[in-house]
Amino acid sequence: MMKLVKRGLSSLRRLQWKLTLSYTLVTVAALLILELILIGVFLVFLNSGAVPSMAAQSFRDDVAPRLEPYFADGSPDVDGLREELYFLAGESGIRGGEGNFRVGEENANVSFTPDEGYLFVLDTERSLLASAPDLDEYPVGETFEAEEIPGAAPLIEAALDGEESAGELSVRTDEGRYISVAPIESGGEVVGVLAGTFRMPNLTVPVLAILGVSAVALLVPAGIIGAIFGLITARGPARRLQNLADASEAWSKGDFSVSVKDDSKDEIGALSRDLNHMASELENLIETRQELAALETRNRFARDLHDSVKQQIFATSLQVAAAKALLARDAEAAESHLSQAEELVHGAQKELNVLIHEMRPAALEDRGLAPALGDYVKSWSERGGVPVGFHIRGERAASLEVEQAVFRVAQEALANVARHSGASRAEVELFYDVNSVTLRVSDDGRGFDVENTPKGGFGLESMAERAERLGGSFEVESEPGEGTRVALILPTNKATSNGDER
Repeated sequence: MMKLVKRGLSSLRRLQWKLTLSYTLVTVAALLILELILIGVFLVFLNSGAVPSMAAQSFRDDVAPRLEPYFADGSPDVDGLREELYFLAGESGIRGGEGNFRVGEENANVSFTPDEGYLFVLDTERSLLASAPDLDEYPVGETFEAEEIPGAAPLIEAALDGEESAGELSVRTDEGRYISVAPIESGGEVVGVLAGTFRMPNLTVPVLAILGVSAVALLVPAGIIGAIFGLITARGPARRLQNLADASEAWSKGDFSVSVKDDSKDEIGALSRDLNHMASELENLIETRQELAALETRNRFARDLHDSVKQQIFATSLQVAAAKALLARDAEAAESHLSQAEELVHGAQKELNVLIHEMRPAALEDRGLAPALGDYVKSWSERGGVPVGFHIRGERAASLEVEQAVFRVAQEALANVARHSGASRAEVELFYDVNSVTLRVSDDGRGFDVENTPKGGFGLESMAERAERLGGSFEVESEPGEGTRVALILPTNKATSNGDER
């Protein structure tokens, strides 16, 4: 069970699922933001001057004309006005009640109170003709005290003066009450005023309810759709990037036959083509370096064979020829020449063993410099018959490039000991400090004159070149009869890109 859970969590960290999740979140967030914006706009609309203006326009265009017939005979029909107002109050939504409000009923089935809203009609003398519902504090037939309702008096005066603009006949008071009025005309003259006041209900709870219902009804399906769309959309890029990862892994293992097949024109396609080109160039570079390394190794091997084994074989042939010529008349002299020939053959055999061992890889990547060099020194001593002391101090990690260079210089120096020094003992020292590694190879052999040594002699030039390539130094100390000492110092904190790995 735990394995399945871990596998599921691991899959969620993959690019495809990350993209799917992002698509889902963006879809849900966008819809939620859009819903909040619409609700905000709705609330702003309710709190703006548009609502009373619309009420005033409705009063002017729809309600006031219905009251004009009750003024047609010169004197207003109060009963008819009252019944019509009650009907309008029951029909409109401003009173907030349910059911019908009828004349003679005492506020039956309604919650339409003066605090919520009411309608009333005044004549030109500002006397109250009718109201719905009936208002005890505002008796019918008496002067209507409009000043008691904040904001109502200026609107009533404007309507009696014949103002018809809805914007001038409506207002929203500081208490949140809306007041709208409209002139009532008969025969082209203003004969009365229709006024209405109402308070909008608290919409906070309904709005939150709408938000909650829409979150379930809209956001959940949108999230599911977004997830499906994201899963389908992200599958393509994830698969293409996985192809890049598979190809890169193959290239890291040296298999450059793998290429990424992606002909699209987008960024991933361009990256795929660039990586294919890079892999091709890297393959050519590696092949070129391998060819150059093999060629240099063959040239060096041929040079070593020419300088040592070939000369020894030539000398052997001369000794054999001399022994052959003396065999019939001086057997003792012939035997001496054959003994010298035998020594030359043993020397050539030993030289070939050294050269063959140098051709083998050191496998430094797996073992490290100190163990590889220690094994090499031991085997070299056994093959060459020269005791060698090997000393290490302060061993620490260094780059493969530096370790290979140190190992090759040690090989070359010991080869010189075997070929040229005639030493009875040699010493190899490997010292590390914080920023460098030092190799010293010394012997007690015959030595040589460093100043008069031909250029390239004893492989000293190639050893110096290795040191220079890695920003290090190489020194040789020797005098005839005093042995030879070579020292290589390489920095361990400097990386190069053209190091020799032979």
